[in-house]
Amino acid sequence: MTEAIEMQGYFEIEVKENGKTKEKVKIKNLIMNNALDEVLKSLQDLTVDIGIKYLALGTSDTANTNALTQLGNEIFRTQFVDQDKVDIGELRTIFTVLDSEAVAQIEEIGIFCGSSATSSANSGLMLSRILWSRNKTNTEEIQFTRVDKVVR
Repeated sequence: MTEAIEMQGYFEIEVKENGKTKEKVKIKNLIMNNALDEVLKSLQDLTVDIGIKYLALGTSDTANTNALTQLGNEIFRTQFVDQDKVDIGELRTIFTVLDSEAVAQIEEIGIFCGSSATSSANSGLMLSRILWSRNKTNTEEIQFTRVDKVVR
């Protein structure tokens, strides 16, 4: 019998204007090397420090690589508004960016975790990063739903 464990993650992004959905997309993401190593600590009976804390937005469209540790040009950061274990091996974390926040050309999205993650740019362990291009206006609210799964 062969058994494998896989860590997966994706974003569901919903852009709203005046309470109505303008755009809704689902994007798979890349989980960073440092985050995978942090997860392995649980198998080594070491202290794990990978609790999700912040979503960050940036303006760099540099291609993703496994070894990235921060966004190319972080411009905004916010804490999650809700987090739930929704199924065996599945966690959902929701972030909201209000209409008055992050009014800029967004190119990259990152999730930052661990006790060193603060409201300061480039702090914490980067769990994942995706590229998503949008010129966010001051009339748009964006909900980012992050889904993490550990599957067999």
